[in-house]
Amino acid sequence: MAVLRRSAGSYGCPIPDHLDQLDVGPFVGNLTFYQFNMIVSGICTAIVLFLILGLMGRHAMHMSNPNEQLKIMRICNLIPSYQILSYISICFPNSYIYLQGFTEVLQGVALYAFLMLLCDYMAPDDQSKVKFFSSLETKGQWQPKKKRNGLAFLSLTWYSVLQYAIITWITAVTQVVTQSFHVYCLESNEPHFAHIWLQVVTSVSTSVAINAIIQFYINMKGYMTEHKPLLKLMAFKLIVGLILLEKIIFLIITSTKVLQYPKSMTYIDTLMGLPTMVICVQMVPLSFLVLYAYRTKPYEISTSVRSLRPRAYEPIQSDGNEEALLSGSPKRYYGGPWGLRAWVIYLNPVELLRDVHSAYMMIHNARALQKVQAREEQEQAEMARYETRYDPGEGR
Repeated sequence: MAVLRRSAGSYGCPIPDHLDQLDVGPFVGNLTFYQFNMIVSGICTAIVLFLILGLMGRHAMHMSNPNEQLKIMRICNLIPSYQILSYISICFPNSYIYLQGFTEVLQGVALYAFLMLLCDYMAPDDQSKVKFFSSLETKGQWQPKKKRNGLAFLSLTWYSVLQYAIITWITAVTQVVTQSFHVYCLESNEPHFAHIWLQVVTSVSTSVAINAIIQFYINMKGYMTEHKPLLKLMAFKLIVGLILLEKIIFLIITSTKVLQYPKSMTYIDTLMGLPTMVICVQMVPLSFLVLYAYRTKPYEISTSVRSLRPRAYEPIQSDGNEEALLSGSPKRYYGGPWGLRAWVIYLNPVELLRDVHSAYMMIHNARALQKVQAREEQEQAEMARYETRYDPGEGR
């Protein structure tokens, strides 16, 4: 294996400050591993983009439920965005360290969207969410016999997942800054480099968020069986879980020198190229799983159903069809021509921030109201006990 000049790294880092791809001979036929990697990963990237962007496009064109389908689009976005950043890192190895942290940010956004999608499955709007979770009691993770209020459980889960998106954004920016000053050092686990500390923070944050999602699913799966949440959870968990597992495996392999690579692979190939190619290849079968788990069929409105529903300006008269009366306004698609309106809303980061703020206000206000009601009930109970104890009629 060809090794680059170690003396080029700053502050004792074994990785040079600038990476140069060396020609060490063919890996397959007349192709070097670098060329072979670009071809294989490029084909996989094209397949993934075709499949997932096509799925997102169909959701945009058949957007009959914007609340749910915009979240589905944010979840699906994880795969093509991750794939594009990975392929750029393969083609331009010096960009790998700068882009790697932002793949975690994509996971954080997708995980948050997944949590809110599960909430929408159980209650479609904020008011119904508050009523639904206020009436629930859930089991504690470490003390199953101890019950806790559903709103408190939702609040804990929401903050546990949201912190992942925030922390990964901070660590991604920190990674870029520390790499710019040559104090990140991807291959080193020495404490005077930032790499080990950012890895620890990200791993802990990821574990907290994923554990929160799993606990949420365990407690709430009985309320959303018709939406097949397990399939959606597995599709998402496989993407995040496999990437995390592979990072740990390659970290162990590279640090312990257990695996011997062929001489036709350079230092860059083993450290960055091979792990990134594995991710690009595995995204292809995972894309087919996502296609099935988040298909558009539940949101498609049949022509016969739309033609049977009354127009907006026609009065609804009872004809014995309770379904038509309960459904209210006629169903339609909200994505606009070719789904362009849906794409504009999806691509607008302000909409995501607005969703986060709306969820925060919903949980904060509901919890505050719940505490006030609990305090009033306690005061009324104490007053009742006081009146019973000192009832003047008892002495007669």
